[in-house]
Amino acid sequence: MEILKKIIPKFKGKKVLVFGDLMLDEHIWSRVERISPEAPVPIAEVTKIDHVPGGCGNVAVNIAALGGQPFLIGIIGQDSSGQKLRQALALANVPDSYLIVDQQRPTILKSRIIAASQHVIRVDREDKTALSTELLKKVIKQVKKVLTTVDVVIISDYGKGLINKELCQILIKAARQQKKFVAIDPKGQDYSKYQQASIITPNLLEAGLATGIQINSGPALIKAGQSLLTKVKSDFILITRGREGMSLFSAKKHLEIPAVPREVFDITGAGDTVIACLSLAVAAGAKLDQAIALANLAASIVVSKIGTAPCFKAELAAALEGHEPIIKKIKSRQEIIAIAKNHKITGAQIVFTNGCFDLLHLGHVRYLREAKKLGDILIIGLNSDDSVRGLKGPKRPYIAELERAEILASLECVDYVIIFPESRPDNLIKLIEPDIHVKGGDYQIDDLPEKKLVESLGGKVVVIPPIKGRSTTNIVERILGKK
Repeated sequence: MEILKKIIPKFKGKKVLVFGDLMLDEHIWSRVERISPEAPVPIAEVTKIDHVPGGCGNVAVNIAALGGQPFLIGIIGQDSSGQKLRQALALANVPDSYLIVDQQRPTILKSRIIAASQHVIRVDREDKTALSTELLKKVIKQVKKVLTTVDVVIISDYGKGLINKELCQILIKAARQQKKFVAIDPKGQDYSKYQQASIITPNLLEAGLATGIQINSGPALIKAGQSLLTKVKSDFILITRGREGMSLFSAKKHLEIPAVPREVFDITGAGDTVIACLSLAVAAGAKLDQAIALANLAASIVVSKIGTAPCFKAELAAALEGHEPIIKKIKSRQEIIAIAKNHKITGAQIVFTNGCFDLLHLGHVRYLREAKKLGDILIIGLNSDDSVRGLKGPKRPYIAELERAEILASLECVDYVIIFPESRPDNLIKLIEPDIHVKGGDYQIDDLPEKKLVESLGGKVVVIPPIKGRSTTNIVERILGKK
């Protein structure tokens, strides 16, 4: 366990090429309270709609959420879904500069109608036709351009027409020549296009389909795993088996990894999380069995969420430490948008404040307690390490962002914490639209730069005076004997 804990901080900055079928996942949240008089089907009353990256986009989102640096290559259309996908990627801190636009092909869109935390129906809009020769050349050029700069490669095949044998083999051979780890999330029956990959990660159904073996027993599972190894000549086959865990096959061993017990709400995107975490761990220097253990834990975290959602670095670290209830308060931009919308629907008053909160002290705690009294939900925007350095100088922060976030999340008065990279909270304020924006200090409300923005969104600004003599600077100076 201690070894796994040491791997997670090494995720930061590792570069991962994520290549594959890119799509937009649309979640249509609804209430179902009656049956249609036109036909015996439920009537779904829409309460909200959100959009998140799907397919290999979700793999890239998981890489970013875990602290890595994704280089995402995929194809989108020149359409509104493509624009929404770019916006969703930006919210997840995934660059879209390597995406390729196909004027003739629509962006793949998967719409899921959800009611009472259950999927009612999914509607897919897609074009699976093969790529044109011109577009194929563009993709190959983009892939080769990025390949030299990354640590590991992920190919995410959803069977949507992009990952053909020629393209797949060009990428695998080029990557292996550069001694790069290549992980593949496969699709379909023909695995010959994945030959010589480092690892292939089919689920139980996919492994059965690819081998023609009905996997309904231990011996059948072993036969399927060994069959795939022989066919594709990969170093490893990792068959993911849901509640039954994972099975790893290589020429030398067969290893069973039990699932982490967890209440399962939604398995959407769990395979994306597995391959993202596994590859990032390998890039960070982990042995494969260690990488799989982390990926297994990460998957157990995402299946307890509803809809397409990533596993965050803080969540993974907390699961290893046993601190999950606290860490669940730390949210991404995508999550905080949905949370704010949900609370607004119920009429709850959202209070927002922001700051560095470096070396949390009594002044901070009393300030946050007073802020919470102003409404129902208290959300804290926490400056990232880089933004603290920009604001406070190169020697700050004293405490790293994830530790500061966990300390804040442990306070009863705090409902949610979100780390943001900017020096000012304007973008967060636009996303959250707080009813009350709170500042601590000797400010005049009219002098606050956020006042105009908050009021334009229908909120108000409140200033809470500080406790004299209570500041991070004073504490540090006393420790150093300067006061």
